[in-house]
Amino acid sequence: MNGRVTLKDIAEDTGLSISTVSRVLSNKGKISRKSVRKVFESAQRLNYPIFYTQAPTELRSSLSIALVTNFHPGEFYASLYNGFLEAAKGSGTWLGLFHVERDKEKTIDLINSIKRKHFDAVVLYLPGFKKADYIELQNLTDGFPIVSAAPIATPAIDTVVFDNYSGGYLVAKYFHEQGFRKLGVIQGPSDELETHLRKNGFNDYCEQHGLEIVWKHKTDYELSSGKHAFREFLSLSNKPDAIFFGNDALAIGFANSAARHGLHIPADIAIAGYDNIPACEYVIPSITSVNTPHNQLGESIINLLKAKLKDPNSAKKTPISTTLVPVNLIERDSSKVV
Repeated sequence: MNGRVTLKDIAEDTGLSISTVSRVLSNKGKISRKSVRKVFESAQRLNYPIFYTQAPTELRSSLSIALVTNFHPGEFYASLYNGFLEAAKGSGTWLGLFHVERDKEKTIDLINSIKRKHFDAVVLYLPGFKKADYIELQNLTDGFPIVSAAPIATPAIDTVVFDNYSGGYLVAKYFHEQGFRKLGVIQGPSDELETHLRKNGFNDYCEQHGLEIVWKHKTDYELSSGKHAFREFLSLSNKPDAIFFGNDALAIGFANSAARHGLHIPADIAIAGYDNIPACEYVIPSITSVNTPHNQLGESIINLLKAKLKDPNSAKKTPISTTLVPVNLIERDSSKVV
């Protein structure tokens, strides 16, 4: 075909009206899936200029996904984003990164803005959100595909999350096998479900095997809070032999303060963290930690979204799903018994 391709050319090629072709390409109005496919196949065949995210997902070689979270400085969020990047590389997926405060209204506004920017779906990592928040998000974003990468007590949307309970259980089992009997647990923010899942896994193993938890401490996930926890540890009359920390920053902060006070890890106190951030391998002593493979998390979420986008009616056909990504324990110097 010579010259610039017009809507009239696509209309003649498909047998549809120009107004129908226009509405398909501008994504306005209710049009059958069959007609939409016919228009875009014609547009591609005739080399009509279209933005790739306008076409139905089954006609495209790539997808565009937005990762939305409340970012904080530190290695955890870098590891989270890098895991998604690695998963996206080999899957024909474009990944966008968006920061939002833990505010439901701002999150709704952001997701609606993301829709207008031609993204196909959103992945949320907002651990403080509750079921009611997710329900409102889904209702006010008009069924736009959303998956949570943070656990929800009673899921209102599809979730793909690490097996936090098993992670805590693995640490307690490992301490038991190392010969420790008096244990401590430093848990993270009490308003986040993953905190309770990690703690519950740890507690359940201890209860099942007669291990005594002599110290429990609640805090946030900041490095400085690990240092504050160490000050409380010094005041204990009945000190634990090994401590499980809800994340690696807490463990590193504690270890740093312990070294400054002349305590030796693990000779005086063994410790283990959670998330296996890169720093665990390079601090002294290196930190035993639960490994959370973010690339596997990303792959599982991308595969789920591809399946959902391939069949837009799948949400009506299938129940809400929760997928658990396995975790494993990486042993390092902070807990090795010589």
